[in-house]
Amino acid sequence: MERVEENISNVLIVPQLSIPTANEAIGFVNRWLHDEVGFAIHVTTAVFEPETFHWHLPVELAYPNVGTLGVIGDIYLNAATGELFGPPSAEDLRQRALALASANGINE
Repeated sequence: MERVEENISNVLIVPQLSIPTANEAIGFVNRWLHDEVGFAIHVTTAVFEPETFHWHLPVELAYPNVGTLGVIGDIYLNAATGELFGPPSAEDLRQRALALASANGINE
């Protein structure tokens, strides 16, 4: 029995990532944004920050007929747990989007 316990203690355990790739991070956050905020708001890039083990995703406002108007916030997604870290509220993102749209002559 001692030999079995000794072998088990030498097994290398590698943590599994909940969100291992930039594409998965983008898809996860876009689903959240579309469910909670609206369809004109999305993310297109994700940058992994190894110091914090988070994906950084800038949130953009875009319309099909005019393209991207700009960034309205940032979302950080924990790569290990898949949890959003301090995301702006859906209402805050909506208000920022409306302000940016209005500044660009778009009134919904």
